[in-house]
Amino acid sequence: MNRIRRPRAPHTAFALVLALCANLCHAAAADVAGAFTQLGEGISETRTVSLKELGLLTSVTLTAPDTRREFFLPVPADVPISDATLQFDGAYVRGDGGRTTMLLSLDGSPVLARSFTEANGGAAMSIGVDGAPRAAGYVRLGLGFASVINDNVCTDQTAIGNLLRVDPSTRLSYRFNPADVHDLRTAWSALPYAPLLAISGTHLDAASFDTAWRTNALLQRDGKRPVMQTLPRVGSTVDLSGVTIPAGLQGLPAFDALAGGGQHAIANPAELGAVLALGPRAAFGPDVIVADKALQSALSAGIDALRAQIATAAPQALAEFDAWRARAIDPVATPLARGEARVAHLGGRAVIVIGDNAGAGVLARGWRPIDVSNRVVVHQIDFGARLHGDAIPLVDLGGLPRSIDVHDTASWETSFDMAAASGGGRLPKAVVLDLAASPTLSDGRATATVYFNDVMIGAKLLDVDGRRQRLELAIPRYALARTNNLRVTFRRQPDAGCQARQSYPVSVLPSSYLKLAHATPDDDFVGMAARYASSATVIVPPAYLDDAVHSVPRLATLTGAAGIAPLPAKFSVAAQGADASPDGPFLAADVKLADEKNHAEFSSDHLMLTSPAGDKLIDVSGLSKLAVVSVARSGEQSGIVYRSTGDAPVLTDKLQLSRGDIAVVDSTGVLKQFDTVHPDDLSASGESSTEWVTRHWVRWGIPALLLVLLIVLILFARHSRRKHKAKP
Repeated sequence: MNRIRRPRAPHTAFALVLALCANLCHAAAADVAGAFTQLGEGISETRTVSLKELGLLTSVTLTAPDTRREFFLPVPADVPISDATLQFDGAYVRGDGGRTTMLLSLDGSPVLARSFTEANGGAAMSIGVDGAPRAAGYVRLGLGFASVINDNVCTDQTAIGNLLRVDPSTRLSYRFNPADVHDLRTAWSALPYAPLLAISGTHLDAASFDTAWRTNALLQRDGKRPVMQTLPRVGSTVDLSGVTIPAGLQGLPAFDALAGGGQHAIANPAELGAVLALGPRAAFGPDVIVADKALQSALSAGIDALRAQIATAAPQALAEFDAWRARAIDPVATPLARGEARVAHLGGRAVIVIGDNAGAGVLARGWRPIDVSNRVVVHQIDFGARLHGDAIPLVDLGGLPRSIDVHDTASWETSFDMAAASGGGRLPKAVVLDLAASPTLSDGRATATVYFNDVMIGAKLLDVDGRRQRLELAIPRYALARTNNLRVTFRRQPDAGCQARQSYPVSVLPSSYLKLAHATPDDDFVGMAARYASSATVIVPPAYLDDAVHSVPRLATLTGAAGIAPLPAKFSVAAQGADASPDGPFLAADVKLADEKNHAEFSSDHLMLTSPAGDKLIDVSGLSKLAVVSVARSGEQSGIVYRSTGDAPVLTDKLQLSRGDIAVVDSTGVLKQFDTVHPDDLSASGESSTEWVTRHWVRWGIPALLLVLLIVLILFARHSRRKHKAKP
């Protein structure tokens, strides 16, 4: 009799459960692997840049009968853009009537023309922009405004009531793929207006602090407004608003803890690793990183903890995780060579990684064009000015020689720091301009008017024969400033008759230069900017290292306002409780100095100013949220001293130190400025008595010669009279 074998149900069910779990675990591991493979991929960055962010703080007015202007809106160099839209904001006035037309062009190609028929109205419009890569790194916006009052009358058509206003809110919006950013030059051009500058924490060692303030200063000098960000730590509260957890990562404890969004306190290193992997901008989404050892070790620890969790939950996904780590994390976490800067793609965004001061040097404007690699190592950079005897070519100061088409008025200009145009005991003395102008159909003349910091220093009626004409103009002392602007405005007489208005070129030639002369700088802000060209030491207290988030941007703003070039300057941390003794021109921020001589005495809430003779000028108490910047001496050395109240103001780019030697400042900029060196500006002409006698000899020489001749004639007449009377 055969025995019937019954199935062993419990064992079979257990095997089925094991198989199902294996399949589920395999599927989960595949999902995790796929999530890390695609993590950070397909992300697009959105940028909006307005004319206001580029420095246009007030409206620009285009007047009748014909005015043309161009604006340059930056985009990532050599990178395709998408969904690009230009929003033009403006308005018009047509009080004089007639025919008025606005022409808008992009990159030199006309794209829109509009006629205005009402007495006034808005001119806002939205225009699509071509997404082709632009090697120059900007979209060129051209605007033209023309007005004809009466087509039947041959006369001047100038109309003060017909004009077009361009608002600073005019803006360009676009998107781009950060994966297209492969080199440092492009990464710099892709930075937003307010880039996030990341450091390891609120406390930095001296070397990291030194690199951080120099990097912040370089960003500010390029028109950026950097925002400080620190690497999150276990226990930090981060903002996870808008963060979406990829489906493949749901189920991992570190990522599930972040699913709630909003404000979240990081509970363990694995959660920190998950935050770094997702890369939410509000939590940790930097554009530039100062990657010191503390930041790199904390970053690696968080990613290691996340890897350990994945090794337990989905070990089959470790290969994809390690590949993602090598692609996204290692370019930041791997130690940099001395002088190295590199590009990373953290959180799918292009990030510039700086290791030390030499690495920050590669970001300087003069060297940026050669940063065509994703990794550059700086072995040596020379920061010295390129002098040719006692002259600096204007092209080396940013004044590119070029030709300008002039209808009736056009300008050429360049700006430069005093530190770039002085040094070795020399200061700017004169500007030498080589100009040329072409003839017009009606043989109309052209004039060139030269302004130095909006002070007219000379003008000339140009010959319109196309040949070089040299114009040498002295720069008065009172016109010098920490940041200097040289502007040449050309004007032409419109063509006679009724022919169509035409433009004719004028040129600023490459042989134009700035002439320097040996002089002793005054103990004021301008004089200190000149001294800083040769040497500068930045001194901070130890407390600055413990509050790096606030003190780094403060120091970067101060050095920029004072005229200190961020890269060649020396850096020093004062000893705790000791007075600093600088050995050259210095900037001391909240530091006590040995043997200090300062016309400003400033305590926590009390300000007193004295004159060079010791007279009390101001004595005020009860101050708050203020700071005083003054020129002082420590022993035999001159420098700038910054001291703030206990509640220090947040300094911004509005802080501009020009003339004088004492400035009371707050977050809005300079509140009041004093000049105890030249209180009456008696030496405003910048000429000594000997120079005046030599320069103006005609004014005193001819009257003096006539007076001498008159005296000689009188004496001769007396002598002749006496001689005549003496004869028998």
